[in-house]
Amino acid sequence: MQKHRQLTFWNLLLVVLFGFGCTGVAVSDLTPEQAAASLDLAIGSEIVLRPTVLGLGGKIVDLFGGDADERSIAITEWTPGSSVSLTWSITTETETAASIAAREAYESEYGQTAVGEEVPDAPEPEVEETIQSGSRRSESLANATTLELPELWNEGDAGTAEASLIWIGKAQYDELVSTRSTTLSLGLFDESLMQAQEVASSVTSFLDSIKNILPLAKGESEGVEGVEETDDLLTVEAESDWGEYTLLVDGTRTTVQTIEAKNAFAKYTILANPDDPLILEIRLTPLSQGNLDVLSPGGFIEGFGGYEVSEINSKTGD
Repeated sequence: MQKHRQLTFWNLLLVVLFGFGCTGVAVSDLTPEQAAASLDLAIGSEIVLRPTVLGLGGKIVDLFGGDADERSIAITEWTPGSSVSLTWSITTETETAASIAAREAYESEYGQTAVGEEVPDAPEPEVEETIQSGSRRSESLANATTLELPELWNEGDAGTAEASLIWIGKAQYDELVSTRSTTLSLGLFDESLMQAQEVASSVTSFLDSIKNILPLAKGESEGVEGVEETDDLLTVEAESDWGEYTLLVDGTRTTVQTIEAKNAFAKYTILANPDDPLILEIRLTPLSQGNLDVLSPGGFIEGFGGYEVSEINSKTGD
């Protein structure tokens, strides 16, 4: 039986509060297996990534102090299972200096008024767009044991990475399919066994202490517990059943077949397509940072961060 992504109470709450969802959007009639096999990236295809924390995106990222702006990725060169070149951009809307000054002046003058006193309407906020952009290339899609997460991409032309980007290597994908196991590093720190073991017990205690006040954190200790006994932290183990993941493909709500895998540092949702093993979702664990800074308020977003692919536009118009 295939594993379905469960819609929890908290997901439902977010839908009610923030209007998440795809109301009125066409729904694909392909099976998840067919949809995954038919997803055909090409030069000009666009991939939209949404930052997440604890596996959720949108306003919940803002709530935890993270950057919730989407990253748009365009493929400029593409040889499946071999190499990729891409450009990316993040558009951020920020309040202008003049708008901030007007708001502060209004609050200073009218922030404290007596009941019944006439108060003019507050000034409408004004925003401006700021765009970050860059390009990155990888020639490691055939065999890559290391990933380079989008958050590490520098602005401008960053050249060629000595790692894969948002795809796992074809060799690693084939290993996962045939043996349910492969080797994969996030490259965030040296990922040494001793360092991870030193942090693991503190992380587990921290997760146990917050799971009652923050239900979203329940289950995040999976993979962290038992690190003290392991001697291989980079081995990623896949679930025995295929998984499913829903996103927009060319404007159509589509559920694709996936491989669900994890190790002590992250959980991965990978498109079940040998020519395009795109990492559709990655959820970091606190061990991924290699230190206890993630247990502080400022480090929480890093320790439980990640991303999800919300949209793919594979049609190029050719």
